[in-house]
Amino acid sequence: MAVLRSLAWLTVLLPALVPTTGCAKVCPAIAWTNYVTVAVDGDTRNVSWVQLCTPDACSRSTERPTPQAVPPSPTAAPTGANGLGFPPGGGPTVRRITVEKVGSDTWRFGFEVDTPGSATVRALDRTGATRAEQKMPLHWQRTGETVGCGGPETASPVTLTLSTPG
Repeated sequence: MAVLRSLAWLTVLLPALVPTTGCAKVCPAIAWTNYVTVAVDGDTRNVSWVQLCTPDACSRSTERPTPQAVPPSPTAAPTGANGLGFPPGGGPTVRRITVEKVGSDTWRFGFEVDTPGSATVRALDRTGATRAEQKMPLHWQRTGETVGCGGPETASPVTLTLSTPG
């Protein structure tokens, strides 16, 4: 009887103990960053920074990042049914666009896993005033991937042309 019981348990546990191959896909990377480079052309003397916006978010608008908001204390009372302040299954979509100046008139923007179809690019002066603004389509090409899992993409570079004083 004990042998039969042991065999019964073995048949139940065997699938969990023996690794399967070809039945499951495991993706090693859970996130990556997609990039687009923006060059500013023309009279760039008064341009201090470039900002890129999608319908969901904007990159920072100055060279000096603003301090991040302090997250709530883990001992704070939950305000939502899931303890996060949002209804179950809900909450804001947080999209973050990183930016770095990579040349005298060139900026590189990063999107975590996102590949927006278009963006509005703004050239800003020291006071934050817009010197030029243009909505541009973004065309993405895959630059790396894991078979079946996706991977990073790079958009074709875009150029924001400023008018020449005349």
